[in-house]
Amino acid sequence: MIFVDSHVHIYDCFDVDVLFDSALNNFQAVAEQYKTTQEISFVLLLTEGATEDWFHNVLTDIESDELGSKKISSQWSGLYSEKAGTLTVYRNDSPEEKIEIVAGRQVVTREKIEVLALFCQKRIAHGLSLAETVSAVERSGGIPVLPWGVGKWIGKRGEIIKQFLSDHLSKRPYLGDNGGRPLFWPTPDLFYFARKTGVVVLPGTDPLPIPAEAERIGSYGFYLDEKKTYNDSPAMYLKNALLSQEEEFVPFGRLLSSRLFFLNQLRLRFFS
Repeated sequence: MIFVDSHVHIYDCFDVDVLFDSALNNFQAVAEQYKTTQEISFVLLLTEGATEDWFHNVLTDIESDELGSKKISSQWSGLYSEKAGTLTVYRNDSPEEKIEIVAGRQVVTREKIEVLALFCQKRIAHGLSLAETVSAVERSGGIPVLPWGVGKWIGKRGEIIKQFLSDHLSKRPYLGDNGGRPLFWPTPDLFYFARKTGVVVLPGTDPLPIPAEAERIGSYGFYLDEKKTYNDSPAMYLKNALLSQEEEFVPFGRLLSSRLFFLNQLRLRFFS
């Protein structure tokens, strides 16, 4: 089983040890609910914005030891696989506890619509149209996702996305949900549209740039029960599954409480 958080940011304000410890604990807590005897893997899909470059900085700024390992923090190290394009991080005191991290970008279109470019190390230009952005992501070998955000699917932008989905149903584009959506918030109309038309919704945490938000990573996402053994990496298997859309992506996690939602909005506006 592969457990995935599909919308991850690693902001400068995050304590990396807290982030990875929390992600590991959150993933393990979910996995324990299934009491499976299968091999279990954990994957974080990065969605770095215009001012974020954590993945690239780790690869270029941190020297590798003789075994190719990079010491990312006091408690965590990582191994980069050029073939898979992934960074596998593991606890220094418990190397079997690991998480696979995949590079990806977050882009804003001309219409002010966010697009995630999963499995994409290349920077995609901001300010292109929605159609041009999605095409650019696909040409770069990435997987485009249109993620929900507070107030970002309302009015004209929501209609643009719905029309885009209607025009591209044969390609089955993805929508994205995130754990920052509060419990009181009505289910977005585009999610109902997705259910009717077969568009898949991929959940992820989408943490805010607030230090405490690092603790939420890995708490909201999806899992898939792989039908074949992956020989290279869980992330490569995951990418192939997303491209083929022949497997079921099962969501896990809870939406944000109303109290925490409003508290985060205050923190974001007045204390960050």
